[in-house]
Amino acid sequence: AMIPVNISGDLQRPTASFGVDPEKPEKACLGGLAVHELSNAMMRPVWSIEARGRDCRALKQVVYGQALEGFGTEVPAAPLKPGVRYVVVGYGVTRGLSRVPWRGGGDFIFEKGQWRPAAGSAVTVEQAP
Repeated sequence: AMIPVNISGDLQRPTASFGVDPEKPEKACLGGLAVHELSNAMMRPVWSIEARGRDCRALKQVVYGQALEGFGTEVPAAPLKPGVRYVVVGYGVTRGLSRVPWRGGGDFIFEKGQWRPAAGSAVTVEQAP
């Protein structure tokens, strides 16, 4: 159950997509997505959504700050800043017969007009316990 989360787009409306190849997003059954600002070893939530009820929703991508049908906003979207490190985490359940919990994400920074993995961070993709 490995579903990477990729970030692309501009600073005002970045897009989180799911799958190994950012050019070919895959549908992931998303239960929630959170974005945290990381500074001085502190994480401050800047946007968070969660599926209403216990059902995840099959999505290929999520646009930062955009309201999604079937999701509630836990933390309203705050403006993002260039040069700041953000931690993005998505989670849900795999589709198919063996519905396994998944979790994926990483640390990203917007520099020189694009999103990239933050230096010294490893993009994390792990199976939830």
